[in-house]
Amino acid sequence: MKFHSGTVLGFTTKANGRANVLKNDVGVSEAYDPANITGPVPQHKQFVCLWDTGASGTVICKKIATELKLVPSGRAVMKVVGPDGQVNEFETNTYLINLFLPNNAALKALRVSEGSIAGADMLIGMDVIGMGDFAITNCDGFTWWTFRIPSIEGIDFVEEINDHNKKYKHLMISDEERRRQRNKAKKRPPKK
Repeated sequence: MKFHSGTVLGFTTKANGRANVLKNDVGVSEAYDPANITGPVPQHKQFVCLWDTGASGTVICKKIATELKLVPSGRAVMKVVGPDGQVNEFETNTYLINLFLPNNAALKALRVSEGSIAGADMLIGMDVIGMGDFAITNCDGFTWWTFRIPSIEGIDFVEEINDHNKKYKHLMISDEERRRQRNKAKKRPPKK
């Protein structure tokens, strides 16, 4: 990892097998600036979020707005893909929130839209994911996802593969080459 002069925060979540949805518990509160708070700190609660690289923005369900007594900050047009693949548009409330990720990174004054989310309370979109580095692996039948903020260096699997292949080229031989080497060894006369 490259040197970064500021604080870098990250988390990794490991599923108990292959996961087809990526869920975490996150904290949400109404927006406030911790450095300039004069009154009581707004309440924050834990909610279940889904990570969605196909969503351009973050969405909260009505439950979050109600439980935190959030006041709408404006309106926005949301576009969602329906079950028939058709894009549906509707106008909805927006809110300003603080989001507390599993790595304790606090995102202040994040503008989110209100909408319905199946299986979770919140959907984290590319507005948040794009602030950092996000990767998913499914090694050995287990799904892991990891996120760090801020983004500090590129992730390039092709470069890693090329470095691996150069480093271990002498150990990587095909089954056919192994058979050839065994047969060649069998044909050699025994040492006396």
